[in-house]
Amino acid sequence: MLESPQAYLKFDLNHQPASSIPAIDEDGRIRLPGFPAGLSIQSYLPLVHQFAKILEASRILDRYRDSLRLMARFNHALSKNGEPQAPLTAITPSTLLPHFHYKREDQTATRAYKLRGAMVGMAKLMESNHVKRFLTVSTGNHALGVLKAAELLLPQSVRLVVPGNTASLKLEKLRKAIDGLNANGVQADLLLRGQTFDEARAWALSNQQDHEAYLDPYCDPWVVAGQGTLGLELLQQIGDLLRASSEYEEVVIVSPIGGGGLLTGTATALKLACAWEPAFRNVSVRFLGLRLDDLKAPLGDAIRVSEIAPTNEVALQALNVTIKTMTQAQMEQGVQFVRHDLGHTVEGASGGTLYPVLSEADYQPSPRRLVISLLSGGNA
Repeated sequence: MLESPQAYLKFDLNHQPASSIPAIDEDGRIRLPGFPAGLSIQSYLPLVHQFAKILEASRILDRYRDSLRLMARFNHALSKNGEPQAPLTAITPSTLLPHFHYKREDQTATRAYKLRGAMVGMAKLMESNHVKRFLTVSTGNHALGVLKAAELLLPQSVRLVVPGNTASLKLEKLRKAIDGLNANGVQADLLLRGQTFDEARAWALSNQQDHEAYLDPYCDPWVVAGQGTLGLELLQQIGDLLRASSEYEEVVIVSPIGGGGLLTGTATALKLACAWEPAFRNVSVRFLGLRLDDLKAPLGDAIRVSEIAPTNEVALQALNVTIKTMTQAQMEQGVQFVRHDLGHTVEGASGGTLYPVLSEADYQPSPRRLVISLLSGGNA
């Protein structure tokens, strides 16, 4: 039985999978619900290995949920069995569009989903490999997550490398968090190197010190697994919505994408797990990832990365994830819509997830199509 009280299903002896049990067809491909053409064994095994990491990542994160206080009401909302009420972050219905919801990652302790992967990645290295010194590179949100994790886990040192195009608001938050860590005995340093994320990463990798672990925001499998805990929460949250309305035939999840950690982890978790959730029977699940069409777009700082990490790109192709681009104007429109809808300001990358919902027929919510926008951050 899966153990997390937050997002895992508790099976009983009468439980039946949402569709057919995974099997190998005569062509040697793995047949899974949601994968009409099946998966080659070369594609299937890496996804299963990553899914196993996501399950462990959720157990790691469970240990720190209460301390992180990722929801203001977290300690006060109890489920029927007395356990803290799922989810970690809310799924909020739109006040303007029926059948449309937001996954509120702008409500985490650092106002971005990056806290998940940073917390899991640092905890795993400290517990399994006894790492005490860390190095990472970030455009802001991952670094904020690493500092929050360090506040709880108290490693010996943390070095943050950020590019010169990092948003001033995030730099201000980073400096304040670093001052707090230094006051608590953790040696924390902020290094501005290069003008882009790729230049900052190149500098970091060439200047890694002895006994210093590099915690990559996109390529580290445990960081990606930490982001995948979002998919396990969506499994329960979307399942509840599907049980409330039996008319839905498909679920569409729209996410921003830079290096691909969020989308890879979330899509892996949800698409592999929903095959065993009865609420998803006869309901298809689609993912749309939105990249910047111009890396210089002012609102795109959170995902200003030149390319998707190769391992993530392979996984996203296997998971049938569609990737499109978004413009500065589309991000502006989405930010304004969210502000009018929820009364909150989100980052441009998050706002950009609204443009296909508002303008493209294949992604517009309807009585038969449930659409979820991942609001990945609110540091704007």
